[in-house]
Amino acid sequence: MSALTRDPEYTDPFSTPGRWFRGNTHTHSAVSDGRLSIAERFAAYREAGYDFLALTDHRCVSDVSPFSDRDFLAISGSELHPRNPFGGELYHLVALDVRETIESRGRDANDVIADVRAQGGHVIIAHPYWCGHSVVDLMPLEGCFAVEVYNDTCARIGKANSEPHWDDLLDRGRPLLGIACDDAHYPDIDCFHGWVMVKAPDLTRESVLGALLTGSYYSTMGPAIHDVQIVDAEGSASGGEALPARKVVVCSSPARAIACKAQRSLGRRHLAPEGQLLEEAEFPLSGAEKYVRVEIEDERGRKAWSNPIFFGDRWSAISPR
Repeated sequence: MSALTRDPEYTDPFSTPGRWFRGNTHTHSAVSDGRLSIAERFAAYREAGYDFLALTDHRCVSDVSPFSDRDFLAISGSELHPRNPFGGELYHLVALDVRETIESRGRDANDVIADVRAQGGHVIIAHPYWCGHSVVDLMPLEGCFAVEVYNDTCARIGKANSEPHWDDLLDRGRPLLGIACDDAHYPDIDCFHGWVMVKAPDLTRESVLGALLTGSYYSTMGPAIHDVQIVDAEGSASGGEALPARKVVVCSSPARAIACKAQRSLGRRHLAPEGQLLEEAEFPLSGAEKYVRVEIEDERGRKAWSNPIFFGDRWSAISPR
């Protein structure tokens, strides 16, 4: 069974033990089309308060081991561009934790993903909105664990946000995680605007990548998600008999809107009253949801995204607390 359709074991980052680490999973240096050297790129992210950074130059892999120490983790990677036979532009796939260059030009995307995984690496679908991709292009991909929900360099053309692509895949049963990233190329234009907050036991490659793969993180442009819980509630039948029910309870930094989204028309959005901000919200569940995910929007329009919580026989559910 492919990695896109398996029943994955997801982790609740808000209750699992560990520390929060800030990181970026998509970055370029002058080795490909970035404007800074590898050393300058890592130094900039360290100085900005990041705990880890993945270097993902196009079609090549660099040795990043000199930039890791007890206080900062450097992750090797590459951005790959296999062919797309389904009508859209070339795929852009971010490969994390690879150590050897993988040829992707003109090759089948799933063969390239298989090569990444053979090295022990992990694949993220990059900026599908920027690529002009639809579910026709994305559904055939096998073996990816996440899709970029926000890519800052794509903001230059107004296509930073790929939320609809993420939801389209989730609605069709693909349990993909979401990633916010910079895709940094320049020294100061597309840096430090989208990142992940990872909950992990320690700042090691094994812990951070393990947390990413199991969804023990949230993505953000700035707002903080403090907690997302699925809790027991009470419903009522037409005759007044109490029925078991559940609800989503969200706590966050001050927000002008908090949304809980599910497949298709399910979900709800709470807006703060004029002149006020929200720091918590509750969303009753109907029982028809296949998944739920949370979005926070602050008063500057910046967003944060939780990973999906999945329900049902084909989905790995997080137990209510």
